This record gives sequence, structure tokens and C-alpha cells, in this order.
Amino acid sequence: MTIARFTPLTDVVSLREAMDRLFEDSFIRPNGQQLAVPVDLWETKDAYHLQADLPGLSADDIEINVTPDTVTISGETKPGTDVTNEGWLRQERLFGKFKRSFTVPMQIDPSKVEAKFTNGVLELVLRKAENHKPRTIKINATANNK
Repeated sequence: MTIARFTPLTDVVSLREAMDRLFEDSFIRPNGQQLAVPVDLWETKDAYHLQADLPGLSADDIEINVTPDTVTISGETKPGTDVTNEGWLRQERLFGKFKRSFTVPMQIDPSKVEAKFTNGVLELVLRKAENHKPRTIKINATANNK
């Protein structure tokens, strides 16, 4: 039997992300295609880490906005060629605007965000705010000698 720890804040954030994803995924592009950006987001002791696959873009094509509790990446992919509609045999590569926002459970320091873009992969390190990190408090105990 496995016992799962109830974490209300994480569960609410997960629900919000699921609703955001549902809304994003249900938005149909005018040409009938959906544009989705795959993202991995994980937590370490001092930071949140985000990786997003953005093939075909340059660093100048991507916009990153960070607040203490939210990170948003957005941009636009453009079609690679000027083929007329009659000339296409298959068109599977998607293009258009994209925007992904993520809310993190613990506040981050927007001034300490690191961004790297290599081979079409955006990597962000979102450092947790020092004043919001959990602290271990030591108890000073003295023996009561009577």
C-alpha cells in the first residue's frame, strides 16, 4: 500500500496547469492544426528548471517573461517555404504563435533567471527567492536545574 501525501498547493497548481493545457490544446488554428510546445519542468532544492523544444527558432524569436510566481514563454514559428496551397503533398510542420505559462509553487527571483538556447532547446533556471525558501530553525534548549 502506498500512501500519497496531500499537498493542496501542488494539487491546485497541477489543476491550473491541466486547465491551461486543455485550453491551449483545444484552440484550433485557422488551418485546422494545433500548435503545441513540449515542455519539461522540474524542481530542485534551489531552483525550478524548464526545458522547451523550439526547433527552427532563434533566440531572438523567443520572449520570456518572469514574475515571482509565473514564467511565460512565447514566440512565433514561421513557415519555412513559400509553397502555394496547390503544391503541398504533405504539411505536418506547424507554424504560428505560441504561448505557454507556468505557475510555480514557491516564488522565484526574476532577477536571477538564467536562459540558454542550444540546438533548438530553451533551458531556463528559475532560482527560488531567498526570502521564500523553507528554513530549518534550531531550538536552543537549556536544562531547568532546580
